[in-house]
Amino acid sequence: MFKVPQFKLSKNTLLLGGAVLLGMACFFGARYYLKEHLTQQELKLSGAYKNKKVIVAATELPAGTVLSADNLATRSIPERFLSSTSIEPESLNAVEGQKLMVALKPGDPIDKGALERGDRAALSTTIAKGERAITFPVDEISSLSGMLVPGDIIDLMYTGPGTTANSYSAASSATAESTSGAKELLHVRQILQAVPVIATGKTTQKRVIRTESGGQQEVAVDFSTVTLKVNSGQAQQVLLAQKLGQLTAVLRNPEDSATVAKTVLDEWTFKQVDGPPKAGVGNYIEMIIGGNGSGGLMKIRSETGTAAVAQLMGQLSAPANPTARPALTSATSAANVQERLGLPPSPSPQARQNALSSTLAK
Repeated sequence: MFKVPQFKLSKNTLLLGGAVLLGMACFFGARYYLKEHLTQQELKLSGAYKNKKVIVAATELPAGTVLSADNLATRSIPERFLSSTSIEPESLNAVEGQKLMVALKPGDPIDKGALERGDRAALSTTIAKGERAITFPVDEISSLSGMLVPGDIIDLMYTGPGTTANSYSAASSATAESTSGAKELLHVRQILQAVPVIATGKTTQKRVIRTESGGQQEVAVDFSTVTLKVNSGQAQQVLLAQKLGQLTAVLRNPEDSATVAKTVLDEWTFKQVDGPPKAGVGNYIEMIIGGNGSGGLMKIRSETGTAAVAQLMGQLSAPANPTARPALTSATSAANVQERLGLPPSPSPQARQNALSSTLAK
């Protein structure tokens, strides 16, 4: 008869087996607890941090790298940690072929500001419906020495010829142009107010200048380009003003939203230093001629100057008219003055010569 062998477990073996079973129970229990805890935390964080897929650098990209699908990737990043100019995978076609302006590490999001010509790809997205973007060249003075940057707020001033309220006065004073009805005057006026600058740049144009010898020379001149956000009507004004005259950007405070009344300053008003003299006001000589108490007192005002004084003395020396009584405001003769003062009339020159001859004869 076969007998089953009986194994006797020692006390140490039992203790070791119990320790192994207890360790396994602790391991699986802790794993289950941690998994449940992490799942709850992930659910909690997913509600607070909403992820968003964006385009990132797949490898280390130095500045000047041309972007393509080979060196780009997508990654989900919490939206609250992304900038508003980050690029989504749907815009991959707009990113391909552009150059980086800054170096990026693997996983760094591709930003519109990091692209060399990122404004071209994203410029249309900054224009709302009904708005337009217009670019025009300005020189260093008109662009505030090239210090305009995107985000600045400016007023746009126009300087050039045009018809103002003084054009008709200027035409009437010029005989050669009086038949035209109105004369165009050089003037300055404001055509746009509180216009945002959305882009700036540099361009080179050819300009003809006069040399010291009197000839003409064509030189290359650097200009600044300014891109403004305007509506369709304002874009037409800018284009026409650019052809007719000169445009100047006037910087204003971004918080200054007040509308300024549009005024026009023309050369007629600017050159008028002082107005015409007022009537009765000026330099004059006042002469008071007395009478005999019968209303003969009179005052005469004459302008200063040799010619004016000579004319006045000629009036006083004129022959008297016995039938006419001098008016209070008119000139009078010397004979009438002597008569009113009770003085004998002055002898004639012939009588004075005869009296002198008789005195010498004695």
